[in-house]
Amino acid sequence: MTKEANSSSYDRRDFVKAGAAAAVAAGLASSSAQAQPAAPTSSRYQAQVPDTLDLAARGTLALRALTNAADPKFLYETCHGAHLDHKTPYMSWHTGGPCLQKPIHALPGLRLMSGSTVNADVDAKMMEAVISTIDDDGLWWLNVENRPWRKLFNVDQTWTTGHARLMVALLDWYKLDGDNKWLELVGRMSDGLARIAETSDDRAWYYTARGRSGEWWGHVDPYVGSQMLEVPAGEPDASAFYDIGLPLRAFSSWYAVSGDKKALAMSQKLVRHMLKSQMWTARVEEMITAAEHGLWNGHFHSHTMGLIGLLEYGIVSGDAQVRRIAEEAYLHARSVGISRIGFFPAQIRPPQKEQPSYIGAGGTFPQVGETCGVADMIALAIRLSQSGISDYWDHVDQYTRNQLVECQMVRRDLLEEIIAVGPEYTVDPTIETADNVLDRNVGAFVSGSEPTWLYAWNTMCCQGNGSLALYEAWKAILDHTDGVVQVNLLLNRASPWMDIDSYLPYEGKVLFKNKTARKLHARVPSWVDKKAVRCRVGSREVSPHWLGNYVIVEGLKPSDVVQLEFPVPTSSDTFTLPSYQRKYNCEFRGSTLVDIDPRGERPALLEMGSDDGGNFEVRKGYPIYLRDHMKADRAPMKTIERYAADKLG
Repeated sequence: MTKEANSSSYDRRDFVKAGAAAAVAAGLASSSAQAQPAAPTSSRYQAQVPDTLDLAARGTLALRALTNAADPKFLYETCHGAHLDHKTPYMSWHTGGPCLQKPIHALPGLRLMSGSTVNADVDAKMMEAVISTIDDDGLWWLNVENRPWRKLFNVDQTWTTGHARLMVALLDWYKLDGDNKWLELVGRMSDGLARIAETSDDRAWYYTARGRSGEWWGHVDPYVGSQMLEVPAGEPDASAFYDIGLPLRAFSSWYAVSGDKKALAMSQKLVRHMLKSQMWTARVEEMITAAEHGLWNGHFHSHTMGLIGLLEYGIVSGDAQVRRIAEEAYLHARSVGISRIGFFPAQIRPPQKEQPSYIGAGGTFPQVGETCGVADMIALAIRLSQSGISDYWDHVDQYTRNQLVECQMVRRDLLEEIIAVGPEYTVDPTIETADNVLDRNVGAFVSGSEPTWLYAWNTMCCQGNGSLALYEAWKAILDHTDGVVQVNLLLNRASPWMDIDSYLPYEGKVLFKNKTARKLHARVPSWVDKKAVRCRVGSREVSPHWLGNYVIVEGLKPSDVVQLEFPVPTSSDTFTLPSYQRKYNCEFRGSTLVDIDPRGERPALLEMGSDDGGNFEVRKGYPIYLRDHMKADRAPMKTIERYAADKLG
């Protein structure tokens, strides 16, 4: 382990400036070498608060669903899919394995933000189910022995994408619990991943999966379809974006923490492959050089999770060109779907004719959204904002308040209605369970959504990523350095330094209840008329300073309450979704979507496919954006037990 990884001092101001990947690294470097308790000692107290969006409460539900997905009958591996759209709801391990690292990535953050101890004994079992198959060669293997449910393949495989994401997850665990064993393990995994890289000249690349005898499987066409086949020898013209971007993220994150030059060298080789012209595609090729402007087509999540790796490398390495391309690629992603609410299509491609068994819309195949897509866009917008590349906090606010939380299934009554009319299903006990499935999945994130409907099934890919996005958005609400609290998002949040009570979208009012801070920097959304902002400290009206969109209030004392008030405008916007051949009229209060039409009587698809194999009939959907109550002018109030975590996250 290097000096950087052991350093016990770090300037938090540099932490904030360094951006997302470096911020993770700095947090790791400054953590205590002694292991911390799994549930940190923190403050709990009763408080009357506005009954508005509370990410910590959503985190409790997500945590419950994630831990309930682990099952002792399946060695505490989490299921890969859950169906609440059948008369016999069931959970499936049929294609399980490649996403096992995603729920454990989210676990420590969800516990920190919520303070929940629900199923606390399961965390260690879920972690052991994953890390127990990291071999001496430093590779995380998905073994088939004693796992009859692993039908995706018939030989042991290491998935480089999953291996890389697991490295990032373990670094985040170390950040929160300070246990040095995670650093030692990640260092070994970094060496193992570097050893199996394919190289040519000054470039490196990976395919998706590798067997113990060295054979590779990958996506033959990185833009269309998901079938994996054996790959030809030699460097491919283009690779699946996430096959490069996820290892790039892992090596960059490890280098930022450890200073490991081998990891930096691998990052540089992967970037050279990723920036090849064949990896990018333009819509108007004769006028735009796609690779220079971050233009791409294909599966949304495969690209955006790769872009996180590209951006984090650009931040850690200081490469301005890479940062620019990553930002343009993010903005390109925002150009499709209904970006103002965070609805992004599963594929960026021309509208395609529907298959015979699908209802479609106007003769085209509707592109549903995946929770993974909005989760990735939250991650990208936060990193671009925290690093100082741009200010995209409005985007984070839009995505979080709308599509992210709407994709979380929280209403048991709606799920019961869907199950009651669903098709019959016979469970295979070797790969599935029907045990208490409804209760276990309240709080889970779906894998398919439309602007007005959810499809009531999920995969662990979307469930894990959606849960992590809740934590990342919560963490980004507030920062603290040397008595200065910086608030980036006007969402509810408790902390040891200051609590935030947000009355949005009902009222343009936010209370900042001070505990220890001497100064407040609070960002107001760009839709706020600055001239109409009123600020009070206690009963005293003050004229705050402004720095960009941040209100600055100085000279705070313990127990001071800062109150910001401003009008919340109502606005309307129209968005066209070509694959639905439909225009959606959206009504907003500030950032919050309060109404949308047309809604339709049911989801567009009569039938759809899932990651656990085969197609299934869709009889009823889960309606979303039922938000008439948010059109009221006064926020409802409630009394809750607040939990103030003693760490920023």
